[in-house]
Amino acid sequence: MFARGYLYYMLEIFEKIKKNNLKIDDFNNLDKATLITTLLVECAKSDDNFSETENDLIKRILKNKLHLEDSDIQNCLSKATKNSEESIEIYSLTKDIRDNFNKEEIILIFEYLWKIILSDGVVDDFESSMMTKLTGLFHLSGKENAEAKNNAKDSLNQ
Repeated sequence: MFARGYLYYMLEIFEKIKKNNLKIDDFNNLDKATLITTLLVECAKSDDNFSETENDLIKRILKNKLHLEDSDIQNCLSKATKNSEESIEIYSLTKDIRDNFNKEEIILIFEYLWKIILSDGVVDDFESSMMTKLTGLFHLSGKENAEAKNNAKDSLNQ
């Protein structure tokens, strides 16, 4: 079942595409960032402990990797947190991302997800299970998932 907030948000994006005859490349950065951030928040909450460290890391990813301004970061994080609180259905979210991002971008998103999971130094069973599920939902191989995890580890150790 779709969460109401997430459904309305996605309908708003798709309405914008249809109305303006846009392609995904015409999506604004904030729309794309909100999809990614919703997934990052879901991942951070998978162990029932959305820590300040994870929140700060998501903000750094939005600023340094997705190149958002501070005001957009707060807006994006607020929308993503609201989507998450309204119990989004992970299959729908991953399908939207799969349909709107290429494989290289999805692998990069996986690196971001692993950064969030690894940020507290512990990968618990819920987080591991979520990443296994996401690997399948995004049609990635175990090798691609492992490479994303290793890249995230290397990035965190720098």
